[in-house]
Amino acid sequence: MSASRAETGDYGQTTVRPLRRRLYKRDMDTGRLPPLRSLVAFQTVARCGSFTRAAQLLALTQSGVSRQIGQLEDYVGAALFERQPSGVILTPIGEEYA
Repeated sequence: MSASRAETGDYGQTTVRPLRRRLYKRDMDTGRLPPLRSLVAFQTVARCGSFTRAAQLLALTQSGVSRQIGQLEDYVGAALFERQPSGVILTPIGEEYA
């Protein structure tokens, strides 16, 4: 008799993120462009070094900018920024992407 989902703690949540990431990577491999809003948010955060300051410049909320960056990171398949208490800095992959 197999264990129930409640006993194993497996509710299917672990498969959502990798599947989503694979779809974006496939888009990247086929030459599809990343979302323009995500690119604008990325460029602004890279220049400002802060999600909050970029949000002010783009007239968005900080969480909106964070979601745009998250979408681009899913598309690329890697973290583009290293989050620090005083702001963010580009990772080596983020530097290449910039």
